[in-house]
Amino acid sequence: MARAWFYGTVSVCVLVLSPLSAFAHKTGDKDKTTAAYYIQPSQVNLDQLLAPPPLLGSAQESTDLATVMQAQSDRTAEQAVNAEADHERSVFRFADVLGPQFAPANLPFATGFFTRVFADEKAIVTQTKAHFDRPRPFMVDSNLSPMVEPRKTPSYPSGHTTWAYVMAIILANMVPEKAGPLFDRAAAYGYNRVVAGAHFPTDIEAGRISGTVIDSVFFHNQTFLADFYQARAEVRQALGLPSMGDMDR
Repeated sequence: MARAWFYGTVSVCVLVLSPLSAFAHKTGDKDKTTAAYYIQPSQVNLDQLLAPPPLLGSAQESTDLATVMQAQSDRTAEQAVNAEADHERSVFRFADVLGPQFAPANLPFATGFFTRVFADEKAIVTQTKAHFDRPRPFMVDSNLSPMVEPRKTPSYPSGHTTWAYVMAIILANMVPEKAGPLFDRAAAYGYNRVVAGAHFPTDIEAGRISGTVIDSVFFHNQTFLADFYQARAEVRQALGLPSMGDMDR
């Protein structure tokens, strides 16, 4: 079992103390299953682990909305460029931390691995968004104009932020030498969703938690771990880092 990096004390407790049955997503007598590479959406019940988003019209929602409006009002040209660029969900956006050798041409196996992880993560987040069904900021206040394509899918949790933390945790376990900057990059990725007008701050926090919970389930899956070790070896070789071998298997 890998000794994995996870974000935040609460998240580590989820990994260490909670049995996997706690994550089961119950849908009545039958679990609805979809094609998955490593974990089924039915294995991760985020709608019972996340606090619900602020109620429409509540003081907390007003604060949430005011933060989005302030972020849009204060954003610089550089922030706008970064927010637009981070609309793309590509693990290779983390090359600004890991360096130019972290590129698809150098990582054929790892690229496929990250693609499979994204597919499983997205299926889990999609079911969670449908459960909470929170409208996007620009749907709540027409004075907001999102910088990116205005998706009308539910807002909570942020899918981009969930994805960013899923990837940051995996990358931090591949390249622990860069763990701090990788988590900082995931945080920036999430904040850029607020700058872009696509999400509320509470969506971002829920995404951080969601990504950590999802990875805690990934790291209990033997098929995932087998691919993770192979991808890690490829990534470290491409970055010119020494092999980690079997030290944490």
